[in-house]
Amino acid sequence: MKEFNFINLNDFTWQLNVAIMGGIFAVFSLIYDVSYIHYGLITFAFGVAAHTVYIFFEWVFRKKGTNSKWYWLAHLSNSIFIIVWILVLARLKQ
Repeated sequence: MKEFNFINLNDFTWQLNVAIMGGIFAVFSLIYDVSYIHYGLITFAFGVAAHTVYIFFEWVFRKKGTNSKWYWLAHLSNSIFIIVWILVLARLKQ
């Protein structure tokens, strides 16, 4: 069954999976209700930006499969992205 999969979501980071789901949500919001397209596009932008920052921190702080003592910055940046993402989505609701 593996040979029939076009995209294996297990190979991507969770941020990139969120970006893909946000893009899919944006496409379906065009079909059903255009007022929800902003949620999908903001989620897509969040996923791509968080993935880029995560990959950068992986490249800088992870050497030979081990984490450096500064690797917590990757987790902090993801936490900040999540908080900003939730605040922006909540602000759209108003």
